[in-house]
Amino acid sequence: MLDAAVRDVLNVTAPRVMVVLEPLKITVTNFPSDKPISIQVPDFPNEPEKGSHNVVLDKVLYIEATDFKETPEKGYRRLTPTQSVGLRHAGYVLKVAKVIKDRAGNISEVECTAESTESSEKPKAFIHWVSQPITVQVRLYEPLFKHKNPEDPAEVPGGFLSDCREDTLKTVAAFADASIKGAEVLDKFQFERIGFFSVDKDSSSTMMVFNRTVSLKEDSGK
Repeated sequence: MLDAAVRDVLNVTAPRVMVVLEPLKITVTNFPSDKPISIQVPDFPNEPEKGSHNVVLDKVLYIEATDFKETPEKGYRRLTPTQSVGLRHAGYVLKVAKVIKDRAGNISEVECTAESTESSEKPKAFIHWVSQPITVQVRLYEPLFKHKNPEDPAEVPGGFLSDCREDTLKTVAAFADASIKGAEVLDKFQFERIGFFSVDKDSSSTMMVFNRTVSLKEDSGK
């Protein structure tokens, strides 16, 4: 219930930004401009009157590694060699042209073509992305206890200390849209499709640090 209450508050107070936790490089081989494109993105999509920020779309962009699968499972709706995906706010749909792998066989880059959403068949999903990003540190906190009621002896006879999980903090170097630069300590944001985050006091002029307050309730899409 606490998480739900926090989401309700942050949903109307935390502006949206795009941040990629596990970046996969995408190169658009037919990028429609010889220079980066500036796109105006609402801070609150359901209340556009509350303001907006500009993001840059360039021929090289980054998506979540999980938003592309070379061999997808049934029901997967995002980018595959035979399935296109839309870019949020950009007005473009990506189609895979070539998958590039490193010597170990891991996917290092995907070359794509882009079509306008007006001329392309509507994709099954739209994903977030970043171009010309800044690197930020993101701290992902997981629930500390294994059970809902760690102090209940019926559930946890060994006491709450015995119910603690290991590895409840994961720190990643993420790619964030540059519009987030300059945010102040304790400023709140919703990272689209990921969760709600706050600027940590450990942030410096060279590296911003964000702590996850709570994840999004809804599924980010198969």
